[in-house]
Amino acid sequence: MVISRYLHEYATRAAGLLGDDVEASITMRQHGLTLRGGSSTPDAARCDQAEAMADAGPCVEAMTTATILVVPSVEDDDRWLAWREQSIKEGFVKALALPARVTPGIVVALNLYSRSPAAWEEKMVRAGDSYARLIASGVRLQLEFSDLEDAAASLYQAMSGTVAVERAVGAIIQTNDCTEAQARDLLRTAAEDQGVGERTIAVTILRSLAVGGPGRRR
Repeated sequence: MVISRYLHEYATRAAGLLGDDVEASITMRQHGLTLRGGSSTPDAARCDQAEAMADAGPCVEAMTTATILVVPSVEDDDRWLAWREQSIKEGFVKALALPARVTPGIVVALNLYSRSPAAWEEKMVRAGDSYARLIASGVRLQLEFSDLEDAAASLYQAMSGTVAVERAVGAIIQTNDCTEAQARDLLRTAAEDQGVGERTIAVTILRSLAVGGPGRRR
């Protein structure tokens, strides 16, 4: 099971359902670490990558505060500079971040981007919110299956801290399309912020993304 594959499919379906002028991405935040989940287009993915690496943007704030965040004008919003710069570069003029809780410590956000200057309609916000909750339910179900698989195989109990961290670093590189040094810094910062060991954060990442390989290095 690869949850990241499901998130990509969810993002693609969300874009198709919510409008011709909408592009979608899904971001996950777990124990203080932001990871890209999936995107309907490379343009939306690059915006979410900028946000994940800066750990600042509308979806990060939406997930942190558990509130829907509307950005009516990307150009006029200077709260998240890296995300804003990338979004303008991709030609997006407005955005919408819709968070949904998966489990304690894990939240997803459906991020909608558009090049249309028209204001977000209320029915679009409601539809997006419903879809975000559907995504969270799907991820929750996949994690429950993962729990059963882990229990049957004792998968992570026997994994050393070093192996878990190295595999998690690979997963972060793949997910956020970043360098090894950046991935290690994200993992270390998340562990420090949560007051836990890096192995704890690493195992959480591996379980939620179901990525076991070493990943590519830059």
